[in-house]
Amino acid sequence: MPKPKPTPQARALAEGLRVARKAARLAATEVADKLAWSQSTISRIETGVRAASAEEVSALLAIYQVTGQRRDALLSLSRDSEPWWFADASLQMKTLAQYEKEASKIVTFATTLLPDLLQTPSYARATDLSATAIEARRERQKMLGKKKFVAYVDEGALRRQVGGPRVMANQLRHLVSMAERPTVELRVIPFAAGAHPGDAYILLEFGDDRPLVYLEHRRCGLFLHRPGDVEPYVQSTVDAVALDPVRSVHLIESVVEARTQRGDLLGQ
Repeated sequence: MPKPKPTPQARALAEGLRVARKAARLAATEVADKLAWSQSTISRIETGVRAASAEEVSALLAIYQVTGQRRDALLSLSRDSEPWWFADASLQMKTLAQYEKEASKIVTFATTLLPDLLQTPSYARATDLSATAIEARRERQKMLGKKKFVAYVDEGALRRQVGGPRVMANQLRHLVSMAERPTVELRVIPFAAGAHPGDAYILLEFGDDRPLVYLEHRRCGLFLHRPGDVEPYVQSTVDAVALDPVRSVHLIESVVEARTQRGDLLGQ
């Protein structure tokens, strides 16, 4: 039976401690010597394989000279609490990106905005995303051809103009292009479907390992990994109201055509 993956908290703590050690310009061997620990202990903590207690984290942060809010944030990661929110945007995205690389299948549902992994740089920029965040998103998008990706998109996200007519038209054409990839399945939920359970989420599946769900908000994110919390997303009824891939692409193309006929793209 495969070994369970580190929890999102353990993964984020591992990344935070690794970054803190490098910022302090210390090698893992130096830290191990200072604490009379084995180098493998440092390595296992920094990969999330071994859970670190609050006392151990406190000892590491003392050596790294991490204080104030940053220290409090990392210490909070060593305490098991549910639900648990990512308040650190950088750790949040790094943790999500790592899980996406490891996942065998990614399912996402977008309501207001189009899915992160299908956004063009211009569209992402129009949502006030920073240059650093846009580049990180582009790195995440590189794995789209390597695993199954299913995107459910509410029709409202297709019709909501983001970044101006030309940016939006290019974005919609990009969706059509991405839908042609054999690993990408794009499903639109039309207005005619009426009300549906429409919380935006990302479901990550790992073959024989348990899936997890990521819920993103403006300045924070939440990972769900307990079976009872994840099951409603695995058993989502969105599939029953979504158009099939072919009809979904036709709807997107019709939106672009309608904009063109209205002259939305002229002079833009």
